[in-house]
Amino acid sequence: MITLKEIAEKCSVSITTVSNILNGKSNVSEKTKQRVLEVVKETGYRPNYMARGLRASKTNSIGIIIDDLTEFSSTGIIDGIMSYFDEHKYKAILENLRFYSKWGTKWYHNKGYEDSVQQAIDEFVSIKVDGIIYVAGHARCISCIPENLEVPLVISYAFTEQPGISSVEFDDIQAACDMTTNLIKNGHKKIAVIAGSEKNIHTQRRLEGYKKALSENGLEDPKLLKYANWDRTSGYEAAKELLSNTDCTAVFCFNDLMAAGVYDYLNEKGLTPGKDISVAGFDNRTMSQFLNPALTTVEIPLVEIGRKSAELILNQIASPDDFETQQCFVECKIIERDSVKAK
Repeated sequence: MITLKEIAEKCSVSITTVSNILNGKSNVSEKTKQRVLEVVKETGYRPNYMARGLRASKTNSIGIIIDDLTEFSSTGIIDGIMSYFDEHKYKAILENLRFYSKWGTKWYHNKGYEDSVQQAIDEFVSIKVDGIIYVAGHARCISCIPENLEVPLVISYAFTEQPGISSVEFDDIQAACDMTTNLIKNGHKKIAVIAGSEKNIHTQRRLEGYKKALSENGLEDPKLLKYANWDRTSGYEAAKELLSNTDCTAVFCFNDLMAAGVYDYLNEKGLTPGKDISVAGFDNRTMSQFLNPALTTVEIPLVEIGRKSAELILNQIASPDDFETQQCFVECKIIERDSVKAK
C-alpha cells in the first residue's frame, strides 16, 4: 500500500503539502494540485480514515502500561512522560502489571506475561484512549503487541521488530564505550569487567561498547570478565574471584549494585575504592552518591526517555498520516565522582 510520503516524493513536494491538498486546505498552484491528485488516482492511495476518525474524537488521554512500577528505571520515565503531558494538556491512566513483584526476574518466561499485556491494551482501547505507551522494565525485543491496533502505541525503554511501532531506548553501546574511554584516559590499561547475566541484551551491548573503546585506543581485550546477577551479592562474589587473580587497575561494573559488591570485597581486604583500585558503575542509582567514596557511574537519561516517548505518541496522534515510525536512542552521560583515580 502506497504511503503519503511516497506520493510526496513522486511529486517532489512535502508530505504536508500532499495532506493539505487532500484535505482542501492547500494554497499551492493549480499545476501542483493537479499533479498530486493525478498521482493519488494513479496509485490508488486511500487515506487512513480509521486514524482520522480517532483523531476527530480525541479524549486527550493516554494509557500507560508498565511492567513494574517498583523497577528503579520506572519512576524517572513516568515522571518524564507526565511532565510532557502536563505541558500539552493530556492526562494519563496507568496500568501497573507488577511483573517483577509477582514473578521475579524471570517473569518474561511466564506464560501469563503476553496475556497480561494484551489484556491491558484491550482495556485501554475499550475506554477510547488516544494512544498507549508501554514502559518496559528492561531492554528487550517486545513482540506481543496485537496487530492492526486501533490506536498508536510507543514502546519506552525497549524495542520491537513489529512494523508501525516506534520505540525509545538509551544507547548502551556508546555509554559503555564512553565509560571505558574515560578509564583509559585516566591511565588504566587493564580494565576488568563485572557484567550482568550473559544473555541479557544490556550485557551484550555494554560489552560491545567496552571492546569498541579498547580497540579505538589500541588496547587488547585483557579477558578480565565475570558474569554476575545484577545484584550486590553477585558483585561481591565476582570481585572475589576476579580481583584475587588479576593485576587490573580498574573495574567497570555494568550496574551500581554490583559495584557496591566490589566495594564490599575491597573493604574486606583493607583496600580503598578510588585509591587502591578504581571502580566504575552504570545506572546512577540514588545509592551511588552515598557509597564511600561516591561512585563514578553512567547516568541513564530516564526523564528524557519518558519525555521523548510522550512526544512521539502525541506527534503520531496529531498527524497519523504523516508520522514515520522511529527507533530513538537517547544518549547517557558520565557522572564523575571519587571512585576513579588517575594513574
